[in-house]
Amino acid sequence: MLHKKLLAGILSGMLLMNLVSCRKKEEAGIPPAPLNNVKGVAGYGEAIFTWDPVSNKPADSANYLYTSISYTDSTGKVNEFKFSRYTDTAVVSSLTDKPYAFTIKAVGPSGAVSGITALTLTPKPPVYIAIAGTLQISPSIGGALVTWENNSGKTVIVNAAYTDPATNKVMAKSFTSAAQHGAGYLSGMPGGSPLAVVVTVTDISRRQSNPVTATITPLTEIKLSRTGWSIAGFSDQEAGGEGPVSGYATAAIDGNIGTFWHTSWAEAETPYPHWIAVNMGTTATISRVGLVNRQNNKGGQTEIQLMGSNDGQTWTDLGTFPFQQKNEEQFFSVAPKSWKYIKVVLTKGPNFFGFLAEINLYGAL
Repeated sequence: MLHKKLLAGILSGMLLMNLVSCRKKEEAGIPPAPLNNVKGVAGYGEAIFTWDPVSNKPADSANYLYTSISYTDSTGKVNEFKFSRYTDTAVVSSLTDKPYAFTIKAVGPSGAVSGITALTLTPKPPVYIAIAGTLQISPSIGGALVTWENNSGKTVIVNAAYTDPATNKVMAKSFTSAAQHGAGYLSGMPGGSPLAVVVTVTDISRRQSNPVTATITPLTEIKLSRTGWSIAGFSDQEAGGEGPVSGYATAAIDGNIGTFWHTSWAEAETPYPHWIAVNMGTTATISRVGLVNRQNNKGGQTEIQLMGSNDGQTWTDLGTFPFQQKNEEQFFSVAPKSWKYIKVVLTKGPNFFGFLAEINLYGAL
């Protein structure tokens, strides 16, 4: 008799458990359509997931609320991220370069799930850490050149700073860039004495790398000697119409502000742009270009472009600048870099012609 009562109790318990289980399933609702072709790719400090678009039929939409992606961290905490049913791409960020076991599933309005997929991914180092590992700090004229490699395509902020020995103040500059080959110039540093430069990298979430420090001795800017200089080429010149010296391109590097190169006007009214190029005979780091206008004449160019080259054939744009019609030398700062050739392009002006009395270059050998 006791056995019969015990058996009846067990059967009743099983029946009750089955009823509770069925009720829970009913409460959870109908499972949504499963996610198909779920894929994951490791990014820089992130994991990127894709799956086939889910049907937008009314019945399927009614049973599909969101996509759940979760992982358990080293403390045992489950981190869940919910993504709209209307997307088929998801990114989980703020990760480190270690393995993560992800669970991806579709969730219905009442909690029913389907299409559970498990993926293990190991993200690359976060972008701010990856870029910090490529930082290079080198001395330049009156400052430091900071370069880095960014293969992620993501925007970062590179922060560079030094302490001014004269004022004991921290002087800083930031460079925001997504370029693959990044560079920034920290200027205003006194030349000839060693200084410590500290650089960090910050991502858009304000996460920052450990500092990278280098002690450098900035170079002192000087006016370069014209010894060995020659005219590498020009667009046009006034040959004879301005006298035996002026008019010719060579007058722009003869050290005399009373003579000048003038674009052609006697035989042909050549329109803008006009250009003249200088061959220094050797490479030098150029930080500024100084130009002296034809004296006491205000009819020339109002804008110039500067270009640099090391072979006289392939030219790099160094910037476009407004040019004033005045007698005093005008200075145009460029990113310090080693060049053998410098080209000055006269881009526009009130007349068809332009002119220059002198071309001076500043930097370091």
